[in-house]
Formats: sequence, C-alpha cells, structure tokens
Amino acid sequence: MSDASYVLHVWPSQWGLQSLDPSCLAAIMYLQLSMAGKFQVAESCDPDMSPNGHLPFLTHGYLVHASLPSIVSFVTSLSKARASGVRNIDASLSASQRAQSTAWWSHVGANLGDLVSHVFFGVDVNFWGLTRPTLASLMPIPQRYYVPGRIRESYRRRLETSGLWCLPATEQEHKSLFGKSEKKRDDHKGTFTRAFEREKVMEKARTILDLYARLLDGKEFLFGAHPTSLDVYLAAHILLLAKPPFPGSVLQTLLLEKYSSLVDHAHRVECEVAKAPPYGLAPPSKPSVLSLFTFRRSVSEEVKPPSPEDVRFRRMRWLWVALALGAAAFNIVQFSKSIVIVRVDDEDGDEDEDEDAEVADTVETLEENEDED
Repeated sequence: MSDASYVLHVWPSQWGLQSLDPSCLAAIMYLQLSMAGKFQVAESCDPDMSPNGHLPFLTHGYLVHASLPSIVSFVTSLSKARASGVRNIDASLSASQRAQSTAWWSHVGANLGDLVSHVFFGVDVNFWGLTRPTLASLMPIPQRYYVPGRIRESYRRRLETSGLWCLPATEQEHKSLFGKSEKKRDDHKGTFTRAFEREKVMEKARTILDLYARLLDGKEFLFGAHPTSLDVYLAAHILLLAKPPFPGSVLQTLLLEKYSSLVDHAHRVECEVAKAPPYGLAPPSKPSVLSLFTFRRSVSEEVKPPSPEDVRFRRMRWLWVALALGAAAFNIVQFSKSIVIVRVDDEDGDEDEDEDAEVADTVETLEENEDED
C-alpha cells in the first residue's frame, strides 16, 4: 500500500496546537516522531465516524485502528516488521521501564485527562465562553446547535464522580414573601459552595501535578535523552491546559506559575516534533444526512476468520429466519384458500318488476272496459 493510505482522523487544530483534543494531539505528535512523512491528517468534527465513537482513529486500506493505544500498538508492529520509515520510539526502554510507562500512561489518561475535561467542560464559564463557541464554529448547521451540549453531557457523569463538575456561576432565584432576604442568603450560600468546590478542585490538581513534577525530577525527558510515547501523551495534556485562552484560568495559572517544569517539558516535546517533516492534510470528511443522527460505522479493526461457534450461530440464525418466512408464507396460502367470494344476482328484483308490469296492464284493461260500457 502507498504511504498516503495511512490517514489519521482527528479533531481540528486550534490555539496553535495540531488538535483541540489531548488524544488526537498525542496521536499526531507520536506519528510525527514514529513515521514522519508517512501519514496524512484528516480533520473531522464527527466522532460518530469512528468505530468506537471517539477520535482519533487511523485508517490504512480496509483496516481501522481506533483509540490511541491501538494506534501505538499498530505502529509498534510496523517497526518490528521493519517497515520503511517507521521506528519505535519506545525501543530503548527496558522491561521495567515499559511496565512503568504502561502504568503511568493509564494514570495520565485517568487523572490529567479528567483535569483537561474539567477545564473544557466542567467549568461553566469556560464551556460557554470558549469550548462551545469553538466547537460551534467548526461544525455545520444544525450540528453546531446541539452537538457541543451532547459532548458536554457525555463527560458530566465522570466529572461528577471525580468531583470535578462545578456549579454554574449564578444560582436560581427563589420567589417567596421574603424574596430579598432569601436571595441574599442563597447568594452567600452559593458563593461559599463554589469557593469550596474550587478549592477542592485546586487541591486535587496540585496532588496530580506534584506526581508528574516528581516523576520528571529535572530530567529533560522521562526515560532519557529522547521523548517516548509517555512523554508525548503527558505533553499533549499539559499543552491543552497551558495554551487555550480560558475565561476561567485558575487552574491554568496554577500550572504556569507553580509547575513550570511540566510546561517546559511539553515545549521540549513540541520542539522535537517540529524537527520532523510536516505531515500532509487529507480532504476533510464532508457532513452527510447520517451525521444528524447518532450513527456509527460497524467497522472492525481486523478481519478475522469466524470461529466454529460463530459459524454455527450464523447457520442457526439463518435457519430460524428461513423457518419464520416459510411459516408466514404457509399461513398466507391457507388464509387465501378460506376466502369465499359470493356473487348475488338481482333475479328477485326482476321478477318483482314483471309482476308490477302485469298488474298495471290488468288495471288498464279494466279501465278501458268500463269506458266502453
């Protein structure tokens, strides 16, 4: 297959970054370091195009590799097969370092990923002031009116569970006979509640960021002199916390002022990625009528031969369908045989008309005889 057949589908670029999503940004930077010049990027605002309903995903001919870990695994297999122009940036890691990288990778996705989701979707002023206008400007009509809200709701339960879903800035007013004093008490209560939640979020953010600052410990990169996939994944999240112009920038200020080592590390990864040849842009996917609905393509990552159990299940399923259709046809035939068509001829009506005519003739004859007499 040609090199152009490798197409990475991601959320569009924004704020000087290659993508507005951490996994998509990490996928682009990883492919730039692993197979520069061997892939194209197709920007998309329709995650329902992906087999798992999320971006990014990589297409290569008839194969589809959804999710960032699947993409990394695929590129690693290409490097082991000595594909031209493909290298494994984790090849220098020892067995112990690979185990640590896998564990920290999950930690970054679960913790830093929640912080990124919090600042984009959990903070009300950020969603209405930055996230929603940005997404709406990238989407066609009518998706721009409801898809941003749908995406936000998909994050809500997870953020509420982790304590990162914040109350809106204004509280609903309660009407009563003592409206003014009640509103005042509610305003104070809402202010204290929001301040408590904000401090709780900041404490959790400091705990998470402290871990990565200690993990980096003044090193240029996490496992040596060259960036690995974990460096890329960590840098993608830090960049999306540091660069966008958030209206509510409390967490961003904390990162820039107290954890500059993490920001510097992310910039070093950016510089390493910038040394690679630029990638090409594939034509963006055009919205269709199906994009108005929650539609997902049923595409598997690999075509595998069916197991004997699958073959038996499919045969039994088709046998059941055939029996059902046969039974339906038999019932239709039997029902049609029981239908009797009855035709009624109007013979009685004709006889009545003949009798009426004879009576009329008899009456006329009698009248004529009376006239002669």
